[in-house]
Amino acid sequence: MKINQQIKKYAIAFGSNLGDRLNNLTTSKALLLNNCTNPSECIFSSVYETTPVNCTKSSGAFLNAVAEMNFDKTPEEVLKLCISIESTLGRPETREKNSPRYIDLDILYADNIKIKSKDLTIPHPRISCRRFVLEPLASIKPNFILPDKTKSIIHLLRNLDSTEPPLKIVHTKW
Repeated sequence: MKINQQIKKYAIAFGSNLGDRLNNLTTSKALLLNNCTNPSECIFSSVYETTPVNCTKSSGAFLNAVAEMNFDKTPEEVLKLCISIESTLGRPETREKNSPRYIDLDILYADNIKIKSKDLTIPHPRISCRRFVLEPLASIKPNFILPDKTKSIIHLLRNLDSTEPPLKIVHTKW
């Protein structure tokens, strides 16, 4: 599905559980900021250490964060940018599902639009069932309501039925 309008605000989830995890997040952040229309308006959660969810046995703990960033690009162009950054930081194009990774960048939402195509679903289909996404997102956009929901992000977090252990903030500035 091709969107004609230029989306302004995107939420991007960052995750890393290989190598220098914090450096992987900060490098990805810098590369995304280089493509932003107004970097000073971007907002970032703290960085959380999280237990792997539905990952391979060899997966170590993740560092996760969320950002809301401004792009004058279509969702497809932002997806290509994210994939390019993942590749630059060593994520192989073909890999086992949920295998350890240097960086994982996911588009959580793009303003208030909905997209469902072979390569892209927005809002991300698993936002509301993942503490490692909801908690950082709630820290920066607690009252945001996803286009496919009727409850705010903070409400989704407070009512989350999850076996994930509590998240631990490890960096407030990155």
